[in-house]
Amino acid sequence: MPVNRRKLGALLCALLATAAVAGTAAASHSGTPGVSKHKIVIGGTFPLTGFASLYKTIPAAEQAFYAYVNAHGGVNHRKIDDRVLDDQYDPSQTVPQTTKLVEQEHVFAIVGSLGTAPVLSTWNYLNKKHVPQVLVATGDAYWGNCVHKRCQGSAKPWTIGWQPDYPGEAKLYAKYILGHKSNAKIGVIYQNDAYGRNYLTGLKTGLGSHKGQIVDAESYNLGDSAQVIAAHLVALRAHGADTLVIFATPTATIQSLAGRTAIGWNPLTLVNNVSANRLFELKAGQVGASLNGIISTAYVASQTTQASLPGMKLAKKIIHTYAPALDQDFATGDLNLTYGLGSAWTFVYALKHAGKNPTRASLMRALRHMKTSKNPFLYPGITLKTSKKRGFPMEQLKLMKWSGGAGGDWHTFGKLYGGLH
Repeated sequence: MPVNRRKLGALLCALLATAAVAGTAAASHSGTPGVSKHKIVIGGTFPLTGFASLYKTIPAAEQAFYAYVNAHGGVNHRKIDDRVLDDQYDPSQTVPQTTKLVEQEHVFAIVGSLGTAPVLSTWNYLNKKHVPQVLVATGDAYWGNCVHKRCQGSAKPWTIGWQPDYPGEAKLYAKYILGHKSNAKIGVIYQNDAYGRNYLTGLKTGLGSHKGQIVDAESYNLGDSAQVIAAHLVALRAHGADTLVIFATPTATIQSLAGRTAIGWNPLTLVNNVSANRLFELKAGQVGASLNGIISTAYVASQTTQASLPGMKLAKKIIHTYAPALDQDFATGDLNLTYGLGSAWTFVYALKHAGKNPTRASLMRALRHMKTSKNPFLYPGITLKTSKKRGFPMEQLKLMKWSGGAGGDWHTFGKLYGGLH
């Protein structure tokens, strides 16, 4: 049967038009990396092993929260697929792992990656590629300061933190010291990198004209032995310090608390928030540290001292259902779990406000225009708030003090401090 050329041409045109429509429909789901009709793929790097592996329960809690959200329909009918890679808190591993997430896993965003040096190592790369680097688990000032002003050569609008910034936190410690021990002779032990130096700079700024009361500042390197840490403590005491400020990650904090007790030194002691997890202090108590009276800060709620809060009841349920291996950690008071839940809640909140078909740009807009006090995992009264002029989602902290000895706990006191940046 002869083919009618005119009909065949019309048929081909129709098929091409149909293919074009189908292609456009497919592009609407695949045009934004990591976003498909039924799923959003995100990822991040964490120290699942190595010197900072005590933080590994943070991504476990985040994944538990995403599982909870997915079980309740996801976000706009999309399930969240969170892919976590181990970088051992080592920037030389963060770079290839992050590159893999972006260029092989094609993630929508890098969410919650931990550590100042690791995050800095991929900061330029992700911003140049316009890949969101969001809710990073580090409180350095860079993430809030570098949105609109020039930092290290260019603005970094694709990066945003979550927790209160370290310099602001350190200013509160300065305020506490000057208010409770005005003539204090201050000794500082700090991690010898951008993380530790951010804290030290904030303390000096907070002390203002009293910064000369810092009689010695000793830096340690990640992985230093307990003996090396002890030598720094001996040096601080030899300089006449009667107040000790610890700006350290968990292992070095535990070593510092135990070390000062071992040398018979009992100064007023302040511990930075990232190491003020009840589990860490209990570990310090187990190796002989005297803990009563140490000071730190809080911004997430406590499952041990605030168990009756609706958010803590929900947290317990989520961990038990989606990460039951962490039930004991939760019961003991691992604040990394409430941190992870709170951070994941914030990502989901922003994703809901990024539109039914989110793009990387719409996610950043949502994160840059937050205003909510409904995050159930934060300390009551703390608000998540961002704007064109405010790049730090949280600027509030509560002071807390340890009591009860080796098996004790943190207890908050005083007012909720705001505007710390």
